[in-house]
Amino acid sequence: MNANIVNDIRLHLTTDSEKRLSMKAQILNLYSNDTKPNSRLKGDHGQSFLITIGEEQVLFDTGASGKILLHNMALLGIDPGAVSKLVFSHGHYDHTRGLPHLLDNRNDSVALPVFAHSAVREKKIAKTGFFVKSLGFPDLNRIQETKLNFHLTDKPQQIAPALKTTGEIVQRAEKEGIEPNIFHHADGQWRVDPVKDDISLVLNTIDGTVIIVGCAHAGILNICEQVKQLNAGTPIKAIIGGTHMVRHTPEEVSHVATQLQMKYDSPHLYLNHCTDKLPVPFVRKTKTIQILKKIYDAQKVRDCRVGTSFEFSLAP
Repeated sequence: MNANIVNDIRLHLTTDSEKRLSMKAQILNLYSNDTKPNSRLKGDHGQSFLITIGEEQVLFDTGASGKILLHNMALLGIDPGAVSKLVFSHGHYDHTRGLPHLLDNRNDSVALPVFAHSAVREKKIAKTGFFVKSLGFPDLNRIQETKLNFHLTDKPQQIAPALKTTGEIVQRAEKEGIEPNIFHHADGQWRVDPVKDDISLVLNTIDGTVIIVGCAHAGILNICEQVKQLNAGTPIKAIIGGTHMVRHTPEEVSHVATQLQMKYDSPHLYLNHCTDKLPVPFVRKTKTIQILKKIYDAQKVRDCRVGTSFEFSLAP
């Protein structure tokens, strides 16, 4: 891996944890909206992380463009054929459309295991007036299909040591991150997409739980609540990824900050993508990260650009 490109953040959140020997996990951002200044890495609206645990290289989402994904992987020294498992946070194009190009650049004869919600491949569209655009999972040809082994369920799934999915976020008492102009096909008609297929990853470290989110359409506080139920008694130490608060009001962002501090252990926030960005002009976009840096613990709100790397010691 190119050490000159990667922005390495080594999080040792307690002094005692540094003395304990355990397996490490690295989380590397391969695809997101922003890159560091003067970087040869490319930014684009979308998301992809590579989580490395021992021999496992787990790809979480593939971004919107396979060419951009493979460009960044090449610069970061990542072999597409070395990816051992693939997880999709949900079926929207900016998290899935890089898949065909990734598959075309893999020579492994063993089908790649794919973990996702059972609805990840349902049809999704953006509709504004007479304008309709497909926003769902990409079409795959016969050869590409043979390179995949799907494991689809709405339940949590164990992916690697100390790494699992949340499963479907059913209880959504807090505000969700739903787009009013994105629809899915249900009951014979197009309805606003509730993104039931939205799932996140949960990493168990010696210092607590790390949540890796693609878009958090289910609502970041709802995800935190489910993670608390999955990992009872374990504090949430960090949230990494997109949290789709781009349409929240400043007051709603403030509420999220308060709840994270009061109920969810005041975690470190490494946020990107749809937290405060949409690829749609002339739509109000809340500067969520800027607001959080003002009202949350300023030392705990950091950028998560393409090439940013995190390292954690895993719970035994």
